[in-house]
Amino acid sequence: MRITAIGIATFLACAVLPVAGSLSAMSASADLTAILDVCEATSLDEAANRGEQLGWPKAPEDRDWRAGFERHNGGPVQVVGWRRTEREGDGLLSYWVASGRHPHTACSFSTDQPGLLEALRDRFGTPDTFEEHDDIITAFWKREEAEISLTRVGASSSLNLSRRG
Repeated sequence: MRITAIGIATFLACAVLPVAGSLSAMSASADLTAILDVCEATSLDEAANRGEQLGWPKAPEDRDWRAGFERHNGGPVQVVGWRRTEREGDGLLSYWVASGRHPHTACSFSTDQPGLLEALRDRFGTPDTFEEHDDIITAFWKREEAEISLTRVGASSSLNLSRRG
């Protein structure tokens, strides 16, 4: 009887746990695809609609950030954002449209979850520039009117996708 229980436990560990791990990886990959879809939106409404598909709670407005940005840019900014969970580093996504001296749309995402660089390579191809020093990575893509930059320090990654005009 004991041999049977050990055999079943071994079977489950070998057969089920790798599937659970790959499902988790697929889920993270699907999340990153949906996040990049938000970042490639061409309007605030489109980004908001795509962002709602993530199922994340909306991030509260950061009035200090807005005030500082508007002072710097000399015009209003419209912002929408989401936070995966309350845990710092788990993912914060924001999209904004700015008027003023430097009109642009931008999307930023920060996370300590793995896979962002790989998702960007899958979506945009080989970066135009790529540098790696110790545990710091920077990558940059210019695709039509979009500029995409990634900075990773240790496990923390930050993405910025922007378009002028």
